[in-house]
Amino acid sequence: MLHTALTALALLYPLSADIQMGGGETANAPALDQLCASQTRRELDPSELPLAQTSHVQIDCDGYVFRNAPRRAEFVFADDRLTHVWILLEPDELDALEADLTQDHGAPSVRTDSFSAFFNARAAVRRDVPEALFYSEEAAPLFEAFFGDQG
Repeated sequence: MLHTALTALALLYPLSADIQMGGGETANAPALDQLCASQTRRELDPSELPLAQTSHVQIDCDGYVFRNAPRRAEFVFADDRLTHVWILLEPDELDALEADLTQDHGAPSVRTDSFSAFFNARAAVRRDVPEALFYSEEAAPLFEAFFGDQG
């Protein structure tokens, strides 16, 4: 029973136990090497990410399996700390993902036409650009303030 529950959780919450939210690129490299069919590392302007002071890096991970299909996942690092992950989805998958999050975590903390945010899961379903978002404890105040202001 516990194994079944853990398997279901792994399918819903896509970050492998080897992914370290808050960990740096080096700490996360072995897991990304295993989880991504290919990777592209991009250095972006730190001023575009409020959590970043000195560096903003995004690793585009192609082939990341989420909800039984390979996807692009965007691992975002601020000052060498993994702060959040975007997983690109198809529009027709969003309702099922939101239903699963609701079943496991209760009603969304905030829901608009553009997104549904689940604060206790540190997750959101984005509808304007079909994506799932998972964010770190460090990033929670930023994302949750944004979501709260929109709702």
